[in-house]
Amino acid sequence: MKKNLLGRVLGLLAVLVVFFLAACKTEARVSPYAPVPVTNRARYFLLPPSAIEEPLDMPQQIIGRYGEQEFIMDCWVQANERGITIALFNSFGTEAGYLAFTDGAVSFFSSLFPPALKAEYIVADFQFCFYRADLLTQALKDSGLRLVVEIRDGIGESDEVRTIFSGKQAIAEIVKTKSAVTLKNFLRDYSYTLRGIF
Repeated sequence: MKKNLLGRVLGLLAVLVVFFLAACKTEARVSPYAPVPVTNRARYFLLPPSAIEEPLDMPQQIIGRYGEQEFIMDCWVQANERGITIALFNSFGTEAGYLAFTDGAVSFFSSLFPPALKAEYIVADFQFCFYRADLLTQALKDSGLRLVVEIRDGIGESDEVRTIFSGKQAIAEIVKTKSAVTLKNFLRDYSYTLRGIF
């Protein structure tokens, strides 16, 4: 009789422990997007569109370099708290690609870029340039990276410089002026400049 009672009490305690552990369990961070490998170890989770610094809706010119290859193209960038859309155009003014990013989905197609180029990579770079520095600082910290923001006095205007570090190594730098934004990725050896067309 005592053994049966002891067995029931232990069984009840085991059930209570399981429920307690389940209630205290913290859920892993969930994102509808693939994490972006900023380095071989650090994975960045995209921020929601609401983290944008200020809305954009304007034609831009992209001047880019990857290794020894260079390219120039026009685009129309629209970005706000609902998402990002970027339409790419070739030299004839024909649409050559399109990117869309919202709270629930991200997509990208282009005849000018290799199919292996994932939309999340482009969105991550865009966020590094145009999303709120305080939210980026925390998101990059969660990924094991560090963001340093400086204001440097240029000729007639102040430039904002954002540098992403992995340990002591600078892996990317973003320089923002009134007329252009330049991103240099030292680790992956590419850069591009977005310049407003007025």
